[in-house]
Amino acid sequence: MNRYTKSLPLAIFLFAFAKAITAQSYVDLVKFNYGSIINAGYENSDEHTDISLINGTITLPIPVTEDVAIITGAEFISQNLSLSPNAFETNISSIALRAGLSWKHSDKWSGTYVLIPKMAGEELNFEGDNFFLGAIALLKYQKTSSTQYRFGIYASDEAFGTLVTPILGMYYNSPSNNWEVTANLPLTADVNYSFNPGLALGFALQSQVRSYGLKPIEGIENRYVQGQNIEFGPYIQQSFLDKKLLLNFQTGYASIDYASYAVSDKVSWRLLAFDFGDNRTQLNPVTTGSIFLRIGAIYRFHLKTDED
Repeated sequence: MNRYTKSLPLAIFLFAFAKAITAQSYVDLVKFNYGSIINAGYENSDEHTDISLINGTITLPIPVTEDVAIITGAEFISQNLSLSPNAFETNISSIALRAGLSWKHSDKWSGTYVLIPKMAGEELNFEGDNFFLGAIALLKYQKTSSTQYRFGIYASDEAFGTLVTPILGMYYNSPSNNWEVTANLPLTADVNYSFNPGLALGFALQSQVRSYGLKPIEGIENRYVQGQNIEFGPYIQQSFLDKKLLLNFQTGYASIDYASYAVSDKVSWRLLAFDFGDNRTQLNPVTTGSIFLRIGAIYRFHLKTDED
């Protein structure tokens, strides 16, 4: 059995998935990033901290019919930093599972509906203040074969309260296949230009708001961290193995906020960057942003070639 015969079941598997959910001609099965925010500061202090960032995502689609696919996957995030000047470093991490459906409702409309349970904190367990449940619903309108508009909402139960994020986005691939735009604002955005089949330059935005439970300290009320991280900047990307393996390097500016609160100190709810009913008392200094560096790798499965 040659390598083409061996890969045929996977190609059929992912092609059925793509017909159900996306205008893109590929599926990113595995993503991994390692980065560092260099010399992040604190308000009213000369001290600094380096913040290390690790992120890994696996996506495993399971086609049911031509129009329906089950979405499964997982994401791991780890961040290491000092929450206060001269304090010991804190490692906060999360493991999130993804389970849902993608549904092609008509020739023009499709939808993605996913539940996202997660554990997040210094200690990963299902107990106490470390377990949260989120969900995302994303409708996609296929205007042309190369242009897709996206409308959706992300909501999550967090340690600080309920987080609600409307999503407005699009996907576009130019007729020459040089320009590609992928956006799910305000969460992510990526614009890139391919100079040849292997090399691309782009500009990307990543934004997230998450909460993490902290380890209990005797005599002190349990605490949590509300982490808000907005990173944007240019990147260079090189592909290998017939564009299946992509390696990239990005640098830019990271606007950050890692605020610690007592677990009883919450907001009514949060919409985008706005906290409603926020009368909380922050227990650590305000952190300030800095330059970040990131290297990443993607394993990508292509659903068609340029000659198709």
